Amino acid sequence: MTDKELKNAIKEANEALDKLSRPSGPLSESEVRYREMVLLRQLTLYKIEDTRKQDRKDLELLNIEVYNLMNSFVHSYRKDFLGCNHET
Repeated sequence: MTDKELKNAIKEANEALDKLSRPSGPLSESEVRYREMVLLRQLTLYKIEDTRKQDRKDLELLNIEVYNLMNSFVHSYRKDFLGCNHET
């Protein structure tokens, strides 16, 4: 993952969080899972950024793999997320 790709991914994750609507009532289980994964994906991107600054290549690579798994999950889960139109 290049620095440019990382910055773009962080921007996209922040935008995905901004697009989540504020619930007016209790969230369904699928909504909770989707929101958790969007938040965890953002957190992992910041971990990648931090490990890069610390020159911890081992942790950077680990977090990149974790991010890729979460990203795949978010994109596939979004299809089942109550017919949502959320962008990730």
